[in-house]
Amino acid sequence: MKAAQVIAVIILLVLFSQRKVNAQLPHIAIYAHALYATPLDNSSEKLYKFGGGGVGGILIGQKNTRFSGSVGYSHFFAEHNTVFGDETYIPVKAGIRQYIPLTLHFLYLQANAGIGFVSYKKTDQTRSPFAFDFGAGAKFGGFEAALIWDNFHEKDPAGMSSWLTVQAGINLGF
Repeated sequence: MKAAQVIAVIILLVLFSQRKVNAQLPHIAIYAHALYATPLDNSSEKLYKFGGGGVGGILIGQKNTRFSGSVGYSHFFAEHNTVFGDETYIPVKAGIRQYIPLTLHFLYLQANAGIGFVSYKKTDQTRSPFAFDFGAGAKFGGFEAALIWDNFHEKDPAGMSSWLTVQAGINLGF
């Protein structure tokens, strides 16, 4: 190949590599967070001191919007002399995360809904109530942190079990 042909091929490759492709692949990320939970409603405050656990999931979407699927595990430590004892909560949820425009995917809002699997240490009682959460967070490279209001329907005492969770962990995008 002559020098002029090599140069022409290089110029064509550079020009074609600069073209924008209209069909873009969706952004995919996986995340894993540790969490600390403190009770917010009166009934949970009377029964439990605090909770701890983790949540992991996947995010799929384009631009500022990501759809999510997540699974978590929380253990709530009971106050002394409660009938139920410690509570275990395993939520399985689907939701949406919206990055706030003009923040370069730095700040986000999110909401999730699904089902929670709840069991108690002192009883054989298990149930699967409706569960939901919403909150806000910030992402710094592969690290992110969020404040999330997490809820599930309580049977006894009747009402919502509400928790403020502080979550922090990794988010690995592909």
